[in-house]
Amino acid sequence: MATVIGESGAWREIAENLQRCGLNIRHPNDVEPLLAHLRATYQPSVDRKKLEIAQSVASKENRIVELHAKKGVWRSFLNWFRIRGCKMAIAQLHNEERQYAATLSASIRRLDTMRESAELVGARAELDVIASLARLPDEYTVFSDIRLSAERYIHFNGAALRSAQIDHLVLTPAGVFVIETKRWSRKFVESGDYHDPFDQTQRAAYLCYDQLRRQFGKIRVRSIVACAGQLPSAPKNSHVKVLAVPELIGYILWFKQPELAPDRLWQVRRYLERFVTA
Repeated sequence: MATVIGESGAWREIAENLQRCGLNIRHPNDVEPLLAHLRATYQPSVDRKKLEIAQSVASKENRIVELHAKKGVWRSFLNWFRIRGCKMAIAQLHNEERQYAATLSASIRRLDTMRESAELVGARAELDVIASLARLPDEYTVFSDIRLSAERYIHFNGAALRSAQIDHLVLTPAGVFVIETKRWSRKFVESGDYHDPFDQTQRAAYLCYDQLRRQFGKIRVRSIVACAGQLPSAPKNSHVKVLAVPELIGYILWFKQPELAPDRLWQVRRYLERFVTA
């Protein structure tokens, strides 16, 4: 099994956004069961909260009655503040009840929207690629969500280039493979409303090549688009290989000529680790 460093950037972003809303989900497959659970338990949970609030409110109201019953000018003056505090607490309890139901409803809507979203589809695709690449041999290293950054601008295809985000990068004795994962629908491709995945991958691969060359000398870097859906046709001059996810391992293993000795392989691995998003 290959060493896997990093995780799906798309899934981490989704999980972090959900966590900020109080929803802790470890994998996309957990979205549907959690949504079903929240829907099934919504009314019982709201009813329990209402009962809990009603009991607390009743206790505060009884305390107000007791405070009103106590006589004496000085005591009445002090109790006015206590009664005011009880009334404020009652208002806060009613607000807590409304907020509890609203939060549950918002969580259900958020998960319902998420399960059909393009973001979740993309995250699933990245996780599938990581799971597939993890089956590569022991001496291979799979990096996910790498963000390369150069100290100066370089030029590629007539444009300035200084940084790049890479979905997956595989370090092997035969060189480096830069992989961009796409899972697009036919409708999305036909819309034309997207960045060119082939140019995106070539730019990232060239920046990777330039960075490694400056540190270790020339290392071969190959470009792959892992396709889990529909993709537009690659330009005729494109050097990007388009592969279905099940084809990735076979293609990478096809390159058997070693170019990196074990010690150099380790040095490159240590260098690339610093660019993995924490």
